[in-house]
Amino acid sequence: MKKLYIIIILVLGACTSSKKAITKEDSLKMEAKKFSLDIVKAYFAQDCDYVFNALSDEILVMDGDGIFKKKGKEKKSCRSTKNAIKDKQKTFKDYLKTYKVLLLTKEELLKKFKAKLPAYYITKSSDYFFIGWELKEGKTKADNFIWDDMFVFMARKENGIWKIKGISG
Repeated sequence: MKKLYIIIILVLGACTSSKKAITKEDSLKMEAKKFSLDIVKAYFAQDCDYVFNALSDEILVMDGDGIFKKKGKEKKSCRSTKNAIKDKQKTFKDYLKTYKVLLLTKEELLKKFKAKLPAYYITKSSDYFFIGWELKEGKTKADNFIWDDMFVFMARKENGIWKIKGISG
């Protein structure tokens, strides 16, 4: 009887511990997603300082326009932040109901969009591409209320802090 009891406990233990362990990559991706959604929240709040401070000192333009320095771009960044949401009546909750939120590795990005990144665009394995402009199934162009360029960027952890390292041009 004692052996049967031990076997039952071992089987139950094995069944309950079969959940996939969270890997370092999973953890980084969750952090990057939170960071990216915090940027989207800042668009709704029109928080220019938050978005500007989240930019890396050097920003890569994914469309092939090169690399530019953040310094001196405060006004342009603020203008873009304020224009990210076309319909100012919409909320972050509306955004989540209307748009798909994807966070992709470089390989996933290239496969999904059959895109090619510029040669100068050197990525790291821990870089994540936020894609937040695609409408969810059942939504139409009439439901679109964002400036899609602002909802495509690359997040990179620099010195322990998440930054926007790449943007759509």
